[in-house]
Amino acid sequence: MSSVSITQSERMIAVINECIEKLHFLGAIAPDVLSHRDELTAFVGGEISRIITKQRDLESQYEKLINERGALRGLSNKTRYKEVQMEIQDVSVALRESTKSLCRNLKDNPNIAGNLSKIHRERTQLLDILTSTNAELQESGLFETLATRVTQDRTNQANQKEILRKERETAAAVKQLDEDLENERADHAQIVTEQRAEMAMLKENLLTLRTKASVDVRFQRAEANAKSASILRSFKQKETEMEKTIKELEDRLFVEKTVHAESTKFLKSKQDELKGKVEKWEHKYNEDVEGMTIKYNKLVAEREANLEVLVKLKKRREKEIADEETRVAAEEAAIEEARLAEILKKKQDEASSTIQGAVKRWLKRLAEANKGKKKGGKKGGKKGKKK
Repeated sequence: MSSVSITQSERMIAVINECIEKLHFLGAIAPDVLSHRDELTAFVGGEISRIITKQRDLESQYEKLINERGALRGLSNKTRYKEVQMEIQDVSVALRESTKSLCRNLKDNPNIAGNLSKIHRERTQLLDILTSTNAELQESGLFETLATRVTQDRTNQANQKEILRKERETAAAVKQLDEDLENERADHAQIVTEQRAEMAMLKENLLTLRTKASVDVRFQRAEANAKSASILRSFKQKETEMEKTIKELEDRLFVEKTVHAESTKFLKSKQDELKGKVEKWEHKYNEDVEGMTIKYNKLVAEREANLEVLVKLKKRREKEIADEETRVAAEEAAIEEARLAEILKKKQDEASSTIQGAVKRWLKRLAEANKGKKKGGKKGGKKGKKK
C-alpha cells in the first residue's frame, strides 16, 4: 500500500479524531445494560415462557398419544384407534402452530441486553481500530489496520449473506419436507385402511383354505403313504444291488492290494538293483572322466604344438605360394613377350612382303615404261633417215 500525502494524512487524522470523540460521547450517553437487565427480561420473557410451557405440554400429549396408538395397533378396537389417530393429527397441528408462534415472538422481542452489549463491544473495537489507524497515519502515512479490517468485514458480510441464503433454502426445504410428510401421513393412513380391508378379506380366504386343506390333507396323506411304501420297496431293491456291488468292489480291492504288494516288492528289489548299478556307473563315470581329462589335456598340448607347426607351415606355404606366383608371373610375362615378339615378327614379315611386292610392281611398271620409250625412239629414227 502506497503512503498518502501529508495533506491527505492530516485531513484523515482530523476526521478520525472527530469520529473518536463522537464514539466516546455515544459511550457516555449509552444506558447501563446490567442495571436494566432484570426489567428487560421481565418485560419480554412472560409471553415466551407461556408459549414454551404450552409447547412442552403439547409435546408430552403427542408422545402419550403415539404410545397409545402403538398399543392399539394389534387390537381389534378400530374405533378407538381412529380416534387416537385424529387426536394425533390435531396435536401435531397445534404443536406446529405453537412452534411458529414461539419463533415469531423470539424474532419480535430480541435480547435487548445482548444487543446493547454487542453495540458496546463493537464501539470499543472501532475505537481501537481508529486509534491504531490515527497512529499509523501520524507515523508512516499508511492505514493498513483500517484496510485490513474493512477487507475482513466485507468477507464476513459475504459469508453471512451466503449463510442467510443457505438458511432460506434450508427453511424452504424444511417447509417442503413438512408438506411431503403430511402427504405421506395421509397416504399412509389410506394405505393402512386398504391393508386392513385386505387383511380381513385374506383372513376369510385363509379360513376357506384351511377348511379345504383339511380335506385335501387326509387324501394326500393316504396317497403319500402309498408313495412312501413304493419308494421304500424301490430303495430296498437298490440297497440289495448296492450291497452286491460293494461285495464285488471289495473282492477287486483285495486283488488290487495283493497286486500292489507284489508290485511294490518287485519294484523294491529292482530299485536296489538299479541303486547298485547307479553306484557302479558313477564309479565308472568318475574313472572315465579322469581318463578323458588326461587325454583331453594331452590333446590340448598336442593341439598347441600342432598349432605352432601349422603356423610355421602356413608361413612357408605362403612363401612358396608367393614364389610360385612370382615364377608364374615371370613365365607368363616371358610367354607374353614371346607372343608379342612373334606377332611383331609376323607383322614385320607381312610388311616386308608387302614392301617387296610393291617394289616388284613398281620395278615392273618402271621396266614396262622404259621398254615403251625404247620402242618409240627406234621408230622415229627410221623415219628421219628416209627423208
